[in-house]
Order: sequence, then structure tokens, then C-alpha cells
Amino acid sequence: MKKLLTLLVLATAAVAGYLFVLRSPEKRACLRVADLCGLEPMGAETQRCLKMLDSLKTPNATAVADFATCTGEAKSCAGALGCASSAALDIGTGFVKDFFSGFGKSAK
Repeated sequence: MKKLLTLLVLATAAVAGYLFVLRSPEKRACLRVADLCGLEPMGAETQRCLKMLDSLKTPNATAVADFATCTGEAKSCAGALGCASSAALDIGTGFVKDFFSGFGKSAK
């Protein structure tokens, strides 16, 4: 019985390690949105979320990290979608700022 309990504890620790350490913050964020909004964890919407965050990770690392943190703290689907809206606004603001910065350099 003691060996079974030890094996169960080790298995639980391995699963927890996989879920919270090995998964990327982006994947955890998309899975959290799927969980809160009643979507399939491996469905099309979740895969689209993962692809979008993956493509934005390099140019907008701060916005993606803020989205991941925010969705981790969200308590409802509306809260998670608010996190997504905020991240989109941050990304859009950064894009506009970069656009006008580049435009100003070329106009000189």
C-alpha cells in the first residue's frame, strides 16, 4: 500500500510538472481561455490562439506575457476575453508607434 501511495504521489508530481513547468506560458493561456469559455482544449479555436501567440511572441513579447499572466488570473470567459482585448490593444498601439517612427525616419 505504501508503494502504491508513493507511486501515486510521484505520478501526480510528474503531471503537475508537465502542466506548469514544461508547457509554454502561451499554451497555458490558450488552454485557460478554452477552459473558461467551454471550448475544446485541442479544438480549432485553441489551435488558432496558439498559432497567433506563437507568431506574436517575438515582436510583441511583453503583450503576450501580459496576456498569459492576465488569463492565468481570469475567473470567467469574459475576463479572459478582456485580457485578449487588452493584449490586442497593446499590440496595435506598438504597431502604430513603430509605423510612425519608421515613417518619420523615411520622411527626413
